Amino acid sequence: MNTRDMIDMALRNLLKRKVRTVLTILGVVIGTASIVVMVSIGIGMNKGFAQQLENWGSLQVINVYPSGGMVYDEESDSMKQEKKQDELNAKAVETFRQMEHVEAVSPVIEEYMYLTAGKYVADASIMGIEPGAMEALGYKVEEGRALSAEDSKAIVVGGGVEFYDPKLSWEMRYTSEPPVVDVLNEKISITYDWNYGTRNADKTIKPVKVDAVGKLSAEGNDSWRVIMPIKELEKLQKARQEWEKKQYGANNGSNRNQTKEYQQVLVKVDEMDHVQSVQQQIKDLGFRASSLTDELEAMKETTKMLRLVLGAIGAVSMVVAAISITNTMVMAIYERTKEIGIMKVIGASLKDIKGLFLTEAAFIGFSGGVIGIVVSFGISFIVNVVAARQGSTMQSSIPLWLALGGVAFATGVGILSGYLPAKRAMKLSALTAIKTE
Repeated sequence: MNTRDMIDMALRNLLKRKVRTVLTILGVVIGTASIVVMVSIGIGMNKGFAQQLENWGSLQVINVYPSGGMVYDEESDSMKQEKKQDELNAKAVETFRQMEHVEAVSPVIEEYMYLTAGKYVADASIMGIEPGAMEALGYKVEEGRALSAEDSKAIVVGGGVEFYDPKLSWEMRYTSEPPVVDVLNEKISITYDWNYGTRNADKTIKPVKVDAVGKLSAEGNDSWRVIMPIKELEKLQKARQEWEKKQYGANNGSNRNQTKEYQQVLVKVDEMDHVQSVQQQIKDLGFRASSLTDELEAMKETTKMLRLVLGAIGAVSMVVAAISITNTMVMAIYERTKEIGIMKVIGASLKDIKGLFLTEAAFIGFSGGVIGIVVSFGISFIVNVVAARQGSTMQSSIPLWLALGGVAFATGVGILSGYLPAKRAMKLSALTAIKTE
């Protein structure tokens, strides 16, 4: 018996008993949909966590800090001072660049200074980075453009930076409606004179003119930050230190960044799957390193039990469907005993008989799997709509691999469920089967 004849015969046999076949397929539909929807909710939860964390920054960026900070000691259940191992300097930055899977590296320094736009001033946390690495490090520019390697006196301003009139009282500065300042079309300067714009301003401090080329989103951790090339910020740092030294003397001036060690280094990894391995390599060198993937893994671990429970609930439905398929195939053997005997007498091999019953079981599993996937997409859509209306971050996501896996799993369950009945059909005696009424 060739494959085409076997398929035709299997379909005819299933269509002869439409009600039983439909009910059995319905069981597979419910089982497949249950498993796929439950797993999709777990996948959706992980995606929701990732999207939530992406508002804080890129999941592929590792934050590296100098060693020697305060760390948690599990043995004493308290914080302790970590021993200094190595400096986070230019040599360390070059070492990070040479690591496998590292896409971009930038040292970071931060200073608290002021932006000026005409008569208005804005408090700003200014971060200096390698300008050519800005886009690679995941900073999303909402207007204008990101910094490029050619930029020198250029800045990108966070959407949450608010200007005020420095002549107002401290209370009025932060309670009155902030003025609207179009930073991309205004003449912007940076100064470290906290009295700028008032009669107490230090005229020896000359604001440094800069060009605002882009604007970050007003949401996220970087919304209150100003980003500029690190070399320009180092010049501002040096000028500020010299001014403070003149103002307060050698012993009372600022000690910030007197060494060549960076406050922080950002390391961009090519793929999220490699973040943890690169992060561990950096830790092995003696530096402190962290990334948002640490938070993501912690969130996944927290919901791991919930996802296992959801998958188990779906699996129970599929077990019931498997029992239903087995029952259907066993009943088919009892009803078609004489037919099986005739097939054996006219020369059908045991392999053909086994293949026929397995084909019927596979059709039931495959049909139920396909319909179950269609139903799953519908349920997933409804879940997402309801969640969106209620403002919930929970969602359902069915990737292609899950849909194809659901159909393959349902088909496999069908074949396995039909195996024992097929073996039973093979063992029937031809003469006894023919005599059966």
